Amino acid sequence: MITYHCYDKGTLSHQVATELETLPGNVVWIDLLSPTAEEERFIEAALGLDIPTREELAEIEDSSRFYTEGHALFMTATVVSGIDKKRPSATPVTFVLTARQLITVRYGELSSFNQFVAKSARQPEVFRSSGRTFIALADAVVDRIADVLETLQAQLNQLSMRIFHDDGEHADLLKVLKQLGQHRTLLAHLGESLFSANRLLLYYREHFDENRGGPAAHWTRSLERDVRSLGEHQTKLLADVAFLLDACLGLINIEQSGTIKVFSIAAVLFLPPTLVGTIYGMNFEYMPELDWLLGYPMALVMMVVSAIIPYAWFKYRGWL
Repeated sequence: MITYHCYDKGTLSHQVATELETLPGNVVWIDLLSPTAEEERFIEAALGLDIPTREELAEIEDSSRFYTEGHALFMTATVVSGIDKKRPSATPVTFVLTARQLITVRYGELSSFNQFVAKSARQPEVFRSSGRTFIALADAVVDRIADVLETLQAQLNQLSMRIFHDDGEHADLLKVLKQLGQHRTLLAHLGESLFSANRLLLYYREHFDENRGGPAAHWTRSLERDVRSLGEHQTKLLADVAFLLDACLGLINIEQSGTIKVFSIAAVLFLPPTLVGTIYGMNFEYMPELDWLLGYPMALVMMVVSAIIPYAWFKYRGWL
């Protein structure tokens, strides 16, 4: 699917391409979402560019992700998708930046892009140039990461309360452990996205002519500082997750040890009565108590007393 975002004299419009004939004359941003081979060929012919394929987007070396071809900058960053569905994944997005247009190529729905389009209706001036559109879109991606990190911080605080301050028996520790694992996965994806965003902004600042000085350069440097600070916050949250995981596993081990302790004590308590019952359960012909009238009650009393004595001893030593 191809979406054109056009800007003309302060007026902003968005339209989905229905026919692959000509580009709108005032298009600033061309967004390719899971483009077909026919759509890629049309954009390549219209702009004289070589649009990266899906396989090329997945390459991780710098020379494949950041390069200049003619008058265009090709920059590929990793953006996290599927957060709202609780199935986060790393989605590569390529930004092709020319003096007149910004072209984005992606193969997944991104909340940051949708939020940017909605916000641009209130601030159409960001579409006055391709460079401003790019940096505003990058800002929207970073803002989305910041929002996710804030949400994760709040969720980790709640999990910490459940682990350390709940008065229950910690019956849901396995559920907490699963949630911590999910947060760890999401934080790993966010860290990868922040790392690629930092590389993206650095390459843009060094190679795009429009960014030499002026408000755009200041905006870029400010965004780079935001990315670095978010990276530090992401690292802190990873450390928090690791601590909570260790604490959760420790509590689970304590609970399991307590259960094993109960069974061990029960085994010790029932061992003497079992011994007495075993002795008097032997079928020898000559047993002194076999014909004794009080033999059976005596055996019962001996079994009860032999269980009470170890129990009293354990209570005295504080083992129960």
